[in-house]
Amino acid sequence: MSLFSPLQFDVAVIGAGPAGSAAALAAARCGKNGGARVLLVDRAQFPRAKVCGSCLTDEGIATIHSIGATRVLASATPLRSVRVTCGARELRISRPAGVAIARELLDTALFEEAQSAGVDVRLATSARVRPDRTLELACGGQRFEVRASTVIVADGLAGNALDEIDGFTWRIAKRSHMGFGAILPAGSVQCAPGEICMRVVDGGYIGAVQLASGEVDVAAAIDPKLLRAAKNVALCARDMLGETVLDAPALERARWRGTPLLTRRRARVAAEGILVVGDAAGYVEPFTGEGMTWALSTGAAAGTLAATHAAPHQVWPRRYAALTRAPRLRCALLSRTLRAPRLVRAMLAVGERFPLPFASFARSLGRTSHACDHRSASTA
Repeated sequence: MSLFSPLQFDVAVIGAGPAGSAAALAAARCGKNGGARVLLVDRAQFPRAKVCGSCLTDEGIATIHSIGATRVLASATPLRSVRVTCGARELRISRPAGVAIARELLDTALFEEAQSAGVDVRLATSARVRPDRTLELACGGQRFEVRASTVIVADGLAGNALDEIDGFTWRIAKRSHMGFGAILPAGSVQCAPGEICMRVVDGGYIGAVQLASGEVDVAAAIDPKLLRAAKNVALCARDMLGETVLDAPALERARWRGTPLLTRRRARVAAEGILVVGDAAGYVEPFTGEGMTWALSTGAAAGTLAATHAAPHQVWPRRYAALTRAPRLRCALLSRTLRAPRLVRAMLAVGERFPLPFASFARSLGRTSHACDHRSASTA
């Protein structure tokens, strides 16, 4: 393998998911003198499948609009309600907010939008940050060195770009669930258009949402011990989905994917020349649209900051905390509740009589503080 002369960029982004593409797009469109010179790399080829609830909240939609990427929502389907089932109890909550959009389509549309904004996009390219803050890219048997004023790391839960940098270790919750999911054929699971369907069972929960294609995105969080004890992932999903399964063989044929332990956070999210965003900075379990929302909001804020601030690493920890504190608390509360089916059943019984507080909580999902919007990041 050969090592070529260093490539120079203002901002280099590792990971082209929602957080990384939003960071690259924001940096390219708000940098000084018409835009920063931005590099965006991802080890995968696109389109690529991801375990994801495929729900995007209103706040995430607002971020997409604010970075000038509205057209990526062309394949989105409006969401109108949430249906939660636990045992014999069921509660349907009106929630006319957010959209369902397949991650394959969203990710591809976002990085293409970044590319059209002048971002240098390189797929099938792995990247690691060296101790001297340079990047080493590897693609097709060749290695390239990159130097950037700021590196934004958005390589997700399983990313390894920061393995050589001290201080960025993961803190993983002791009782963290694992995730798994698949895209199922239309009609294989009972799930009405515009509805988020969530079932709570002992040891985990599973959600389903119908996409614009008619296919159904299924994502679950489960105790790792139960998943390991299951004969296979398809049977585990079938047991969790229960009577909503209309075509069991379709679950067997599906390509199921898994995640590492979900609930975790970095020991820190910034160092000189480095900002960490999206799932690479931390995650809390529920598949409610919160994850993609804070990926987009933190990515866009970090991209703006990197392109406009002389020392973005000094500002980013406070900015990141302000953007994620409230949604993380909501998700932590929801996660703990969903671990107790008896409590969930009791709450659903209450919700049948007094639905307004539950509808209010459902509407709160995805909200961040407008005072922390990425558009004001450069003034922090």
